Amino acid sequence: MAVAGAVAALAGLSGLRRIRRLRATGLTAWAVAVPRPVSADRRRGRAGRVPLQYELADRRVLERVVFVTGKTAASLRAGEKVLLWYDPGDPRDVLVSGREGRISDTVLVIAGMLFILAGAGIAVFTA
Repeated sequence: MAVAGAVAALAGLSGLRRIRRLRATGLTAWAVAVPRPVSADRRRGRAGRVPLQYELADRRVLERVVFVTGKTAASLRAGEKVLLWYDPGDPRDVLVSGREGRISDTVLVIAGMLFILAGAGIAVFTA
């Protein structure tokens, strides 16, 4: 149980570290949501993939598909501009403003710590 908690906590910490790194050292660009066929999942407001097109500092244009969920998927319409941060060393590594996943990473850290404590408690009190 503690090992599973440690894996979850490390995954959450890794996600939070990535967000901090991209916001601190990444370059910003305005991305445009690219039109795509409307899927049945998107019509129902479920998770979906949104292609974004953005221009790098060296004038190259990249297109990256980002995974978004729920209301966020429905809120990004074709032609809409969103701010993103990208890693200059790997411009495909992007962080879309307002869609960072900070909450899910924090939940992973908290749940992981609870599982670590529960596993430690079981090990101490059942021995």
